[in-house]
Amino acid sequence: MVTNLPAEAKAKWIRVMEAKTPEEKIQALQDFLSHVPKHKGTENLVMWARRRMAELREQAEKDRRKSSGRGLQLFVEKDGAGQVILLGDFQLRCTLMRALTKVKQDPVELPVVGMTYFEDVRIQLVNPPYFTPESRWASRIIGMARNAEVLLLTVRDHEEYQRFRDFLSNNGIDLGRPRGRVILERMRTGSGVRVVNMGKLLDTSEEELRRYVEGFGFRSAIVKIMGEVGLDDVERAIFESGTSKPAVLVSPSALSQPSIPPERLEDIRKSLFIELDVIRVYTKEPFEPPTKDPLVLRRGSTVADVAKKLHTSLYEGLTYARVWGKSARHQGQRVGPDWILEDGDVVEIHVR
Repeated sequence: MVTNLPAEAKAKWIRVMEAKTPEEKIQALQDFLSHVPKHKGTENLVMWARRRMAELREQAEKDRRKSSGRGLQLFVEKDGAGQVILLGDFQLRCTLMRALTKVKQDPVELPVVGMTYFEDVRIQLVNPPYFTPESRWASRIIGMARNAEVLLLTVRDHEEYQRFRDFLSNNGIDLGRPRGRVILERMRTGSGVRVVNMGKLLDTSEEELRRYVEGFGFRSAIVKIMGEVGLDDVERAIFESGTSKPAVLVSPSALSQPSIPPERLEDIRKSLFIELDVIRVYTKEPFEPPTKDPLVLRRGSTVADVAKKLHTSLYEGLTYARVWGKSARHQGQRVGPDWILEDGDVVEIHVR
């Protein structure tokens, strides 16, 4: 449900987006909330904003402890194609972590981080310390889960699964892949809001969507639409309020053997790769073979995204590219910056 916020509230949200420190964001969120009308349509937004302020206060406290040399930091910087956090039964997830990576130690007070591979793609696994929903770790684990792209769940029975699902849901994280996805990118240069529609808009149009985003103060942005998306999904992307996380569920029977069969581990790795919803793109120079190591990008990425990831100068000077692979109508096809790529494509960038 779209909240239909008044112009004053939207203007206050711009200040939230522009705030730099946790303290500034807390103050801006408080100001924003004071201008949000209280009715059924805004209940979830108000709940999210209050939860976000609590997270920011905790983050500010952690920053103060870190600067003074006290306290523990659970944040893990992302690496590889995406970050996967292990949740569920502690012993089961430790067994799985050891089987999927070369890491042998179990987490005590800090998360254990390792890397697993699906073909030529590196996937980061994070195994947090033992916790319960009532423990002091709970809010930090939620932060880690929100930061990760995929959840890897190991539970002993349906009852335990339901407890974890309720715990996540009560903290704004729903399990499962959403019907659609909105990626909102604020641009430093350019003018206007541009919609790249790779899915289906529900009960709205590109022009209405564009005006809606501009109403929140976005003067230069790209809105990418994948799957089935309505204005309420766009609004959630603007506020980053609530999220759905794809999950891979591993049954205890798969972990009860003396050693997990290699083919079972490969199935898990493949499932993680699929749920990450990424593609591999290989680049090449004219008259040269493609690189062996791929660029890993989110599904729906374009030729412009490849150029931007390679170097700013390539992005700014991009005129066209040649593409080989699934997305091309014919091999070596000449395409523009907005050409949407598929997994395994080879791209040759040409600049002015």
